[in-house]
Amino acid sequence: MIDIVTVVFEQELSVLKLQAQSIDLYCRHIGVRNIYVVINDVETVAQKIDPAWWGAFAPQVLIVPRSVFSVEFTNNGWVSQQALKILTASISYNAWSMILDAKTIFVKELTPAEIVDSQGRICVGSMPLYPVFEPSKLIVNELYKIELDSQLGPGGVPFFFHNDTVRLMIAETAFITKKSFPVWFQEQGMLTEFVLYSGFLKYRFGGYDVFYSSTNAVFPCNICHSETARFDAKLQEMQQPNINTVSIHRQAWTQLSSTQQQQYRDFLISCSILTATEL
Repeated sequence: MIDIVTVVFEQELSVLKLQAQSIDLYCRHIGVRNIYVVINDVETVAQKIDPAWWGAFAPQVLIVPRSVFSVEFTNNGWVSQQALKILTASISYNAWSMILDAKTIFVKELTPAEIVDSQGRICVGSMPLYPVFEPSKLIVNELYKIELDSQLGPGGVPFFFHNDTVRLMIAETAFITKKSFPVWFQEQGMLTEFVLYSGFLKYRFGGYDVFYSSTNAVFPCNICHSETARFDAKLQEMQQPNINTVSIHRQAWTQLSSTQQQQYRDFLISCSILTATEL
């Protein structure tokens, strides 16, 4: 049913190991076929990743250097990792790709009954576009001649791409722009992969409900670099029973006190992610 895609560079390997264990613990029942670990860095980083980190999923781990896509990638890692998420979903032969950041850690079991409705649609709902995505919205509106006023939930990772639709998006966008899709995408700079995909669904299908339910069953809790002052409240939120995944941005992590860092480790250990001791 689902392939997992995570894009990583060398600085993220320590937290990738935690993600791997969390997938082994909490993603066993959603039909994972392949786990694509895409290297957005020099190819030698691949040698530092051990498929055994994923436990029972080890035989399904595919470590993919970005050179396989035969694309020249920008030095802006934020842009190139988004292009890589789209490109990796496009080579998946499963129906869906669940897109993760390397820092995304599962803390609750995902089940098909929760995330897939009776029509086979993924239950992520939609949400208003944040002001920070205004540049992306303007690019998408001009590209597809639409008025995009929402995006698919949960507004970030875990994000579910319908792989056939991703391939269609790449082909139609290349036709519209008269450029290679990854070249065009990286040239935009402020365009995000999930806003582009949301816009394409509206352009091509009139909305989201062909592939996605209006019900949301995927709830992440993340701490970005500007939210460290809210650490206590965020940590409490992470412990709520509906939260599926958690993460702390690396720039936020370095701003936390040693006590706060240990509180996060202790929380992950309480979720059976024992590799958190190495964080």
